[in-house]
Amino acid sequence: MEKNILGKDVDCKTLHLLEELLNQELLLSKKCSSYSNTIFDSELKNICYNAGKMHEDNYRLLLSYLSS
Repeated sequence: MEKNILGKDVDCKTLHLLEELLNQELLLSKKCSSYSNTIFDSELKNICYNAGKMHEDNYRLLLSYLSS
């Protein structure tokens, strides 16, 4: 079965992959943010924090693209 998203027909497999990508980006964002709060080394803390922000941005971009 296909659904119409953004004027294009998208099959169920593609929708499932997009859903999985959204879930993974959200999970990685939460994990990286959590790790950054438990690390004492400032350099590693910044790396984890920046990785978390990157995944959060990816999640928001993908979600806004799918919502438009």
